[in-house]
Amino acid sequence: MLRKKVILILLLMMLIAATHPVSAQFLHERVVKIQAVAVKTGEKPEGAVINITVIVTPGNGKVFVSTTPYTEIDMQGSAQLAALTACDLLGVDYMKHDFFYIIKANAPIVGGPSAGGVMCVATIAALKNLTIRKDVFMTGMIYPDGFIGPVGGIPYKLEAAAKHGAKYFLIPAGQSVVYVREVKVVKNGPFIIESTVIKPVNVIKLGEKLGVKVVEVETVNQALEYYTGYKIKQENVTVNISKYSNILKKLADRMKSEAEDLYGIVSQFATSDVMDVVKQDMKLAEKSYDEGKYYTATSYWFAAMINMRYIQYKHTLTTEKALENEFSRVQKDIDDMMKYLESNKTVGLESFQLYGAAEERVTIAQNYLSKAKSAPDLDTALWDLAYARERVESARLWLSLLPGIKEDIPLGKQEIKRRAQLYLSQAESMIVYASTIYGQKDLLEMAQQDIDNGRIQFDEGLYCGAALSAINAITKASLSIELIGITSSPTGEQLLQEKINASKKDAQIAIAQLEKQVTPILPVAYYEFAETSNNPITKLAYFKLSERIAKLIGVLAKIHEHSKLVKVNYPSAPSFEESAKVENVNTRIPGFGAVLALIALLVVLRRRQLL
Repeated sequence: MLRKKVILILLLMMLIAATHPVSAQFLHERVVKIQAVAVKTGEKPEGAVINITVIVTPGNGKVFVSTTPYTEIDMQGSAQLAALTACDLLGVDYMKHDFFYIIKANAPIVGGPSAGGVMCVATIAALKNLTIRKDVFMTGMIYPDGFIGPVGGIPYKLEAAAKHGAKYFLIPAGQSVVYVREVKVVKNGPFIIESTVIKPVNVIKLGEKLGVKVVEVETVNQALEYYTGYKIKQENVTVNISKYSNILKKLADRMKSEAEDLYGIVSQFATSDVMDVVKQDMKLAEKSYDEGKYYTATSYWFAAMINMRYIQYKHTLTTEKALENEFSRVQKDIDDMMKYLESNKTVGLESFQLYGAAEERVTIAQNYLSKAKSAPDLDTALWDLAYARERVESARLWLSLLPGIKEDIPLGKQEIKRRAQLYLSQAESMIVYASTIYGQKDLLEMAQQDIDNGRIQFDEGLYCGAALSAINAITKASLSIELIGITSSPTGEQLLQEKINASKKDAQIAIAQLEKQVTPILPVAYYEFAETSNNPITKLAYFKLSERIAKLIGVLAKIHEHSKLVKVNYPSAPSFEESAKVENVNTRIPGFGAVLALIALLVVLRRRQLL
């Protein structure tokens, strides 16, 4: 009986500690309190200030979240990513700490990724014993690479921050002008007529009316300067992409040989009009090859291979038996590749990207083979079958670079697994969030497909591919939000070019940091593809993808270890000519599509076949 009472008392103590973690005593705790902004739930949007307490203790990598009241979207994923990103940026071992996030609001709020940036800043402050300024507020989701992503409801959040003494309000880069939907009610006799008007809101000018200086920030490091007066020291480096040409040339040479062999076969029985697309891709491949753009050339040859294989199938798979045999052959190729990848027990920093590329591609091959088996007609089945065959061949092509690795630093499989799981969770959270603020539907569907592939890879133990698939999904989901504001703006073309230039520089820095320890094969390949593309949004997408993959590999390599903090001058409090008055902004975030630019992007992403 006594034993049962003791157990009951212990359980009650654990429950009290779990529900009141702020008052609990932790061993060697570091506590930081910060305010964030959110949007209240309900029909009429309204901003709210929420209080966040971050507690960091010695531990083993656990993250605990308590929200009062509950949010509409679970913040667990954002909190976990904030903790991991803070540790990565500082070079701190994530697995040696536990993190507690206590979130309190006066009313129900819309949760999700929009407080991720604030939580990351607070976590860095806790880890480094920094003091947080009370007159700085921020909104923005956190990306795994330390970048601040776009969010919704900025006008309402700015208003709430102003009411609580904000002097600075930090917003994601590119969101100084947001497009909102305003409902107007006009009374005409006995009739009440409602109309909806979509209009731009200049957040910077709105901030001036409220007595708050609105500042765009692109990274957590920039936000950290405003909050603490410190920043993480970063190197100013450049990179020579062409020095990796000899590696990518191996891919191009092998693909060129296979494409030319197949061309010699299909040109004997294919009509000239059918071969026009193939000839165009072959011509573009040769041009890119001569210019030293080897990955781009390989991608053109790959696209030509799919079309030629389809032509070959139409002329050779004329019986049910022949078709059945080819299905069996492609399935065996996929199964053999999966067995090889699943049996691989050793992954290193160099081989991670090669295994990841292969794992992504073999999963896509299986998807297309399944589509071919259930296709509504023979023609569609043959094309899907051709794609499946060439996609599994491309997986084999990436693995052909493995013998060129002379020395590799082994990675723990559990570390890769943990990263993959975290990034998949964050990607899913971003898709949910992007959907709530009307992110572009087609991009979100493509991001969801990447997540589905990543989950398949994760379940099969293919953690390298799962991590890369998650990064792909994160990139597309973030673009689905970013493009709304950029392409709808009168200065959208200029904003887009500025983002391209910034993303290109960021990719260069990430690659330069990575190449100190690892040969950045995959990041360089995507960087080259971005450079050669004529579509500005494709450029932006693949520069971002290049940078994020380089950062992912860099995190695994612990490149940011021993990062140092540098003292910077606090910015002076802003001043305005007019006295500040808090005004209500009766607007709603719209579902506003950036049609022309998105069509161009989707055509490229759906039709252009990358190796």
